Amino acid sequence: MDSFVRIAPTDYALVTRCLESGVGGVMAAMISTPEQAEEFVRWAKFAPRGRRGLNNWGHDGKFSLTPVAEFCRQANEKTFVAIQIETVSAVECCEEIASIEGVDHLFIGPADLSQAYGVTGQMSHPLLLAAIARVSRACAAYNKTFGAVSFAPEQAASFLEQGCRLISITSDVHTFQHGITAVKDKFHELFADQQMC
Repeated sequence: MDSFVRIAPTDYALVTRCLESGVGGVMAAMISTPEQAEEFVRWAKFAPRGRRGLNNWGHDGKFSLTPVAEFCRQANEKTFVAIQIETVSAVECCEEIASIEGVDHLFIGPADLSQAYGVTGQMSHPLLLAAIARVSRACAAYNKTFGAVSFAPEQAASFLEQGCRLISITSDVHTFQHGITAVKDKFHELFADQQMC
């Protein structure tokens, strides 16, 4: 199973450090314009597509065992680049972002997007649903995939119907909380007797 890292799109060096450590890709949080997305792609790709500094001595270059030209070709072909859509301005130009060569995926952050539209936490609000549908259509038009965080099975099913291919359905914190709740439910008598919480 491969991995990718979600990072702020503010630091070229961070992008290269992540890729040199061996992750399969990078995802830029809070992108608002096609220009920002283009810059992020250029940070993640070698020439001629980008301007990533050439270093095949990291994990990704098999510690210089991959010949340089082959390493660059493979990295440009295989490095996954995702752009998070979590602002109103990003939705309004999502077609342009999806059209960028080297952008593989648009990832919707519905919580931040709901906040951006002034309907914080209202995951079924028409403004939010329309924004998600627009991103879905943009991805389909440019043969890109889209993903999203989902807070409920019904929402996940709706995303799948719209062509979503990457659904984040939990987090480490939620998984941990649910695990604690399951243990407390299983041993409810023990917790009740000891007045533990």
